[in-house]
Amino acid sequence: MKLKHLTAVLMALGHASVALAAAPFTIQDIRVEGLQRTEPATVFNYLPVKVGDTFTEVQGEEIIKNLYATGFFDDVRVETLGNQVLLTVVERPVISSLNVTGGKTLSNDAIRKNLDAFGLGQSRSFNQATLNQAIAGLQQEYRNRGKNSVSITPEITRLERNRVAVDVKIDEGPTTTITDIEFNGNERYSDRQLRNQMSLSEGGLFTWISKSNRFSDTKFRQDLESINDFYQNNGYFDFRITHVDVAMSEDKKAQTIKVDVHEGQRYRWGKVAIEGDTREVPKAELEKLLTMKEGRWYDRSKMMDSLKTMQDRMGSAGYAFSQIDVRPQANPETGVVDFTLFVVPDRKVYVNRINISGNNKTRDEVVRRELRQMESAPYDVSKIQRSRERVELLGYFDNVQIDAQPVAGTPDQVDLAMSVNERATGSLEVAAGWVQNDGLVLSAGVSQDNLFGTGKSVSARVSNAKVSKQASLSFTDPYFTPDGVSLGYDIYYRSYNPSKSDSNRLGYKTDTYGIGARMGVPVTEYDRVNFGLGVERLGVKLYQNPPQRYQEFVSQNGENNWIVKGNVGWGRNKTDSALWPTRGYSTSVNLDSGLPGGGLQYYSLTHDQKWFFPLSKDFTLMLGGEVGYANSYGKTKKLPFFQNFYGGGLGSVRGYENGSLGPKFKTQYIDNSYSSTSSSYGGNYKAYAGAELLFPLPGIKDQRTVRLSLFADAGSVWDGQTYNALPYSTENPNGTNGAYTGEHKSSFSNELRYSAGAAVTWLSPLGPMKFSYAYPIKKKPEDQIQRFQFQLGTTF
Repeated sequence: MKLKHLTAVLMALGHASVALAAAPFTIQDIRVEGLQRTEPATVFNYLPVKVGDTFTEVQGEEIIKNLYATGFFDDVRVETLGNQVLLTVVERPVISSLNVTGGKTLSNDAIRKNLDAFGLGQSRSFNQATLNQAIAGLQQEYRNRGKNSVSITPEITRLERNRVAVDVKIDEGPTTTITDIEFNGNERYSDRQLRNQMSLSEGGLFTWISKSNRFSDTKFRQDLESINDFYQNNGYFDFRITHVDVAMSEDKKAQTIKVDVHEGQRYRWGKVAIEGDTREVPKAELEKLLTMKEGRWYDRSKMMDSLKTMQDRMGSAGYAFSQIDVRPQANPETGVVDFTLFVVPDRKVYVNRINISGNNKTRDEVVRRELRQMESAPYDVSKIQRSRERVELLGYFDNVQIDAQPVAGTPDQVDLAMSVNERATGSLEVAAGWVQNDGLVLSAGVSQDNLFGTGKSVSARVSNAKVSKQASLSFTDPYFTPDGVSLGYDIYYRSYNPSKSDSNRLGYKTDTYGIGARMGVPVTEYDRVNFGLGVERLGVKLYQNPPQRYQEFVSQNGENNWIVKGNVGWGRNKTDSALWPTRGYSTSVNLDSGLPGGGLQYYSLTHDQKWFFPLSKDFTLMLGGEVGYANSYGKTKKLPFFQNFYGGGLGSVRGYENGSLGPKFKTQYIDNSYSSTSSSYGGNYKAYAGAELLFPLPGIKDQRTVRLSLFADAGSVWDGQTYNALPYSTENPNGTNGAYTGEHKSSFSNELRYSAGAAVTWLSPLGPMKFSYAYPIKKKPEDQIQRFQFQLGTTF
């Protein structure tokens, strides 16, 4: 029997060795010795040979590699005896217990979870090298949190039956804080201005919250980049950081940072020329993408944005690997820097295959029908980006990524790997919420927006609240035809009783039963026209002493009517996300009407518009507005009062009670006395506008669930009529029961209200929730103010 050790590389893995026969032979038996916990079958599963195979030196080495890679063994030995293969192993000890003590900045439980991620946990194999690696990572994490004196001591206690107890003892020591950040060589900008570009900071009043005065090597490198960008974006082409000194006190409690800079002179843009191969994308077209203006101060961010836009344009022409070589020429005498952008298209690339992963439930066809980049077609950046946007807008996935992967041996082809993370699209809920003014809302429903992974949606819901009750059953097929025509059906019941509202109390109740169908037709990539047709039965009940106009309407049209409902609308959505848009816009125009043939004939025309502007990575500015006009026609002489527009509250002008904008009247009770507050008639005109600065909640890991905002709202609801302070009656239908002290003209300007405030939106496990606090800027004595407003567990 011969014994031959492996090379130094294999020996580095452990005390592995292999004994070889003089020549290859056919294996008649394989024996394993040294096993205590591992089953022999487990070892045989990892072997590259079996009885009957020919054994060689190479296979002996493979045996050792495979068994050592399992992590089960500290030592593996391979020997041969005749036609037998003998394996001798030494199993790694098992961790009997793992305890962590002393953790404060990082909790003991968090440290244990981190060690478990390394494979160091109870009942798992112990590996000293892995423990050393985990401890080194833990020390670095402590240093990033200002604990430079941390001492981490692992103690290993050998136990019987090849077991070990692991105790990790931590002495965090004092926290190291940054006490001083200095700059040398800066003349144009002060130390304070440069410190403002950094995430790290000196000690201050609020640093105990942000912990920004604790040194982190990663953050410091990013801060140096931020300072460099700050100078480069303000004209300092020659700027550079010449020296950095980070010093720590002897007791490791204080840290100082000194940064030496060379500002250089300030430059202006000179000429920017485009050279190279511009046959596929003409030079004149690329020049239009440049944002640099000759004579203005040099700003590197404009150059980077222009380069990205140019490369995207090259990518849209099929050149996925295009390069643009930037060649600057600075002239210190004139203070001008010229640039030559040398375009290298490289090769034209075609998409070979598009592979989709992560859609465990959703069928491939549901995703593929949203793709605008086709297989075997030229690579097109704009189509790939649009494909990602359309898949995200489905609402089935939280994150969509598309990566290009070269095809081996075919330089002009790439595969696209689309990865998605599916989100829950179905729900079975029994919920309770609270809507301000409407009170407790109880709801139950079942819905599935991605039925059996087909993209079809179905829902059944019921809800009960003080003011409103509803039940509905809906079905939608978004691809009723292959080209994207959608078809949906609805059956519903709605009851609305504003006489029970805590604000804008109105003396009537409506009950509606209906059935309808709707169809959506894609017109362009971003535009869609929607049609709807249905029939509903509407019943109106008046309570005692309602406004005169309510009585007149019911007298002329009756308490019950069958209405033929029609709807046509156009919508365009060019936002980048269905959940939290950060750029783009959405617009819609809708016409709803009671058609001839029904008991009531009216129409309502509305237009809604929203724009989203990314101000930075975290901040988005949203501007929006809505206008509407409604009226009657045909045999219906006046617009049904329950079809009026109302304003105020969430979704309108916050800070005013829900539905309280517009011409007012004081409610008359049964005993002919009047309430101390006013209600709104509503109006057949409405106009809203708003601006909102949106940003994530700091410190929240999942930024897609909570969003904060600062807002300013303005809006008006009016009907053009003139009101007086007298009681309303047949002779005085525009009386307001003293809601006004004199005559009041309901016009856009007279009904206009403003507010400003802050809001938070939370997509909670119990449903969407929204809170806002608004300060009414333009208010009048008859207005109903409600600064804090919220909705819990209901759709808004």
